[in-house]
Amino acid sequence: MTLRVRLFAAMLAALALTLALTIAVGAVLTRRQVERTQASALASRADDLAQQRRQHVSYRLGRDTIAGGVLVWVARRPGLAGYVPDVNRSSNGTISFGGHEQLYSYRTIPHLGLLMVQRKSPAAWRPFLGDLLLAALAGVGLAALLAFVVARSIARPIGRVARATRALAAGEEHEPLPTEGAAELSSLAAAFNRMAADLEASRDAERAFLLSVSHELKTPLTAIRGWAEGLAEGAFEPDDAARTILVESGRLERLVRDLLDLARMNRSEFSVGEEPVDLAEVAREAVARHDASARSFGVDLRADAVESWVAADADRVLQVTSNLVENALRETPSGGSVTVTARDARLVVADTGPGIPPEDLPRAFERFYLYDKFGKERPVGSGLGLAIVAQLVRAMGGRVSVTSGAGGTRFEVVLRPEVRGVDDLEVGAGQRAERV
Repeated sequence: MTLRVRLFAAMLAALALTLALTIAVGAVLTRRQVERTQASALASRADDLAQQRRQHVSYRLGRDTIAGGVLVWVARRPGLAGYVPDVNRSSNGTISFGGHEQLYSYRTIPHLGLLMVQRKSPAAWRPFLGDLLLAALAGVGLAALLAFVVARSIARPIGRVARATRALAAGEEHEPLPTEGAAELSSLAAAFNRMAADLEASRDAERAFLLSVSHELKTPLTAIRGWAEGLAEGAFEPDDAARTILVESGRLERLVRDLLDLARMNRSEFSVGEEPVDLAEVAREAVARHDASARSFGVDLRADAVESWVAADADRVLQVTSNLVENALRETPSGGSVTVTARDARLVVADTGPGIPPEDLPRAFERFYLYDKFGKERPVGSGLGLAIVAQLVRAMGGRVSVTSGAGGTRFEVVLRPEVRGVDDLEVGAGQRAERV
């Protein structure tokens, strides 16, 4: 049984019960009122007849019946003592007469008593009962219509929420529910709309994060493969190859951990730490990572870096730099150059490629924008690299910008400088001496 039918049946039953109770009470009150009217009329007739008898003393004793089935009994007062409370006083009320409870009016006349008796007539109040029943039928019809309208107004919004919930669970598109009707139903629709919007936003963020991580998995895998192939061909020293493969494996492990975090904790963004990071070291490492790719493209890749310490996440900064370098290598034609510059808490990746039109620069960091626009004209990535760069830089409290012209494209990342004390500077100098 549907909610609408249940509500309709419940409200109709409640209204019908109320009407039945009202009719019963009305019938009782109507009957009492009719009886009071009959008693009043009988008393009035008794007064008139007693007055007539007092004025005309020549009357006979005995019983007689007059209009309306009223019994008139004139007798000596002691003979009426068994019917009225006091034969010497006029009174009105009900008595048991002829085996039935009847209305009476008693009046005293000289030396005698006048008793008028009238049977309570159901026919006198039955027409009123018919009118009450007719009104009840009309009330039941109106109650049924009202119950149907109310049940429909309650069940329809709930049905819409149920259908929308099924569509949401199935991943189907649906329009926002109208917030109408009673306050509770309107609040239910509004709450569902908020839940659906939050769920859609969560799904979009999760989808975007998965796309980003999937894109980033390619970078360490490419580096591992390149060094492994170089090692097999004898192009690299085993120690250097092993060290690089170990580092890239660690970064690959971190990306996989991001995916696990997403699955376990429902996260939709990258985790970012904070530590002192030397941008010069990051620039040199990024160049080393992509050196083999640069040679295969016929592009001159070099680093122009001086020590510059920032407060950031070392892996994420390298990830940002690698994305920019990979993007620049792909866009730069053979014979061109890509330069990674690091100084003054700034990291710049500049290339001599065809550049980005001025009207597209404001949207360069949007997901898939450049891919959708230039994917058929020149080699581009998956459309996620620059979006990931912007996301990671913002997460580390920095900013990234792009300028482009006839000479190529220049991406600049600005991060928060690391405030270093005297002891840190001495440690940093010692570390530089060891690297040299």
